[in-house]
Amino acid sequence: MEQHPDPPGLTLLDWLNDQGSLTLRLTDAGADDFHVQLLVQQSQPARADEAQALGISVGEPVWTREVLLHTAGAPRVFARSVAPLAAVSASNIDLQSLGTRSLGLLLFSNPKVTRGPLQISRYPSAWLPSPWAEQQADCWGRRSLFSDGELSLLVCEVFLPGWPAG
Repeated sequence: MEQHPDPPGLTLLDWLNDQGSLTLRLTDAGADDFHVQLLVQQSQPARADEAQALGISVGEPVWTREVLLHTAGAPRVFARSVAPLAAVSASNIDLQSLGTRSLGLLLFSNPKVTRGPLQISRYPSAWLPSPWAEQQADCWGRRSLFSDGELSLLVCEVFLPGWPAG
């Protein structure tokens, strides 16, 4: 990060590097005003960056979930999670029926799930949902690979403009 020409501010960098549950941190920061807004949950072709991270072919169908995480009265984080379809079926983690429940709480409460290293970078605005894509929002995100042996799940969390405050 220290070599990036335009690194994020220290407050955002602290959030990006946090190894704990983002759901719990957002809940605390928003005085327990937290909820998940489900945008998409369906099979989609893997993007090139996702395929590389998951060790699959570009365009291979993956289980995809996109949500907005709301706290303190507004959407604060866009999250996109992807996993190979075969792994979702074979895993003991029930991803299909999450609905508006937090994926993070599910992952962090399972002792069999391990988290790989965090990768931090700017997130392409074209990949954001409306209205941020149209505004060409300049956002930082992080991603990591969660695994339970059967399942490899790539979770990307993008901090929307104005969060965290300060």
